[in-house]
Amino acid sequence: MILGDNLRIALDSLLANPLRSILTLTGMAVGIGAVLYVVVLGQLTQQRINERLQSLGSNILLIRPGYSRMHGVRTAASVNTLKWDEARELLAESQVINTVVPTFSGSAAAEFKGISWSTRVTGTTPGYARINKEVLSEGRFFNDEELRRRARVCVLGATVRDKLFTGVEPVGQTIVLKGSRFTVVGVLTPKGESWSNPDDQIFAPLTTVQARLYGVDYLSGIMAGMQRAADFDEALFDIENTLRRSHRLADDAENDFQVRRQDLFLSTMRDTNRDIARFIILIALVSLLVGGFGIANVMLVAVTERIREIGVRRSVGAKKQHIMVQFLTEAMVLGLLGGAIGVVGGALFNRVQLGSGISVPWDWVGYSFGICAGIGAIAGLFPAVRAANRNVVEALHYE
Repeated sequence: MILGDNLRIALDSLLANPLRSILTLTGMAVGIGAVLYVVVLGQLTQQRINERLQSLGSNILLIRPGYSRMHGVRTAASVNTLKWDEARELLAESQVINTVVPTFSGSAAAEFKGISWSTRVTGTTPGYARINKEVLSEGRFFNDEELRRRARVCVLGATVRDKLFTGVEPVGQTIVLKGSRFTVVGVLTPKGESWSNPDDQIFAPLTTVQARLYGVDYLSGIMAGMQRAADFDEALFDIENTLRRSHRLADDAENDFQVRRQDLFLSTMRDTNRDIARFIILIALVSLLVGGFGIANVMLVAVTERIREIGVRRSVGAKKQHIMVQFLTEAMVLGLLGGAIGVVGGALFNRVQLGSGISVPWDWVGYSFGICAGIGAIAGLFPAVRAANRNVVEALHYE
């Protein structure tokens, strides 16, 4: 009964000052909404990275050019030493590497009927689709014959398709890349954004990209597929032995190339994203503390406005702890209402921004209500103690 009376009094107090209550609740709601948005966004990012990890497997190595040096100091420029012949040699000599896929990437503007979109053009071989487990939503990937004759054909990532083609089927259409006309033969299914957007690129035969678009004979990278993940050490030895010999590096010289496992790289990115999400959540929690100061301020004002009420209640038998519980209840109600508004608002915002397929982080919803109740109790403690310790006679004569 006492709890019900306190809740009724708390709600009456909030309704008696609607504007002040709304402003206080807004601060708590924004903080909780921000926490939920960051949590959901972090979960989606981790899910996408995990999906990429599963699609890549643990047996893919990525060989990249190293960095040039000037007077012994590493510069930001990369050395263009990787060649297609080296990829073939690596495949022929290694007993544990069973697939090599050379790639070259450059930026270009893709144009279609007056629409232009700046994207990344990746030249590669048909094996790229197999080693990366690419899935086509339309059409096909280019083949070995098109690679051999430097055909002007291309496969679009999902982002490029959406930017260039609206209401038009892209397969069979012609786009322009760096002044050359390319026929679209396929479109890839979207993978979603991670540390970069893998959907925002165009794939074409490596021979075409090197000779017809950029006029180069070197590679941006080589993807090497091992028979088993356990073969990493032997594969690394074969790669270093082959490339160091091909690049004529002295025994004491550093490698002018880099080798890394894609799954380990993505795992690092996953951990980094998790740390960033935790940091942003910490910032959002700070905003909740600011909301707590707002509750404390409102409760101090409420105590001042209701001194006569406190005096009357004390004079008819209410004890200090009753007064204290009443104001603590009001502060916690403020916090919980702000949390409820934040949860509902955050869920709606997430649905609009991130789509309808997201899962509600019920554990964080529970944490949110606990945090709001705790902040409300802490923020209302001093005003409640102050109200309980009011002198009864002075309170009754207070104007």
